[in-house]
Amino acid sequence: MAAVALRGQLNTLVTSIFAMGMLDEYFQYLQSMDEDGSSAQGLVAEVINLFIANANRILNDIGLLNQPVIDFNKVDDLVHQLEWCISS
Repeated sequence: MAAVALRGQLNTLVTSIFAMGMLDEYFQYLQSMDEDGSSAQGLVAEVINLFIANANRILNDIGLLNQPVIDFNKVDDLVHQLEWCISS
């Protein structure tokens, strides 16, 4: 019974985040792979965890650039890394 309620909450959350544009068809693809069993066990969770770790590191690095002298080349590189992380 609790699992059904949690699944409902998760579906509501995913629908809401998708509507905000924070998730896209790539997430839906990962989710469908997990649900239909076409991926190795734990692969989807690993992909999501890697994304979160990489995005978090990149955002922290960008935050460190909040200094009087900013290296815009480094900012550009970090933004490109974040874009790659989001699109892959």
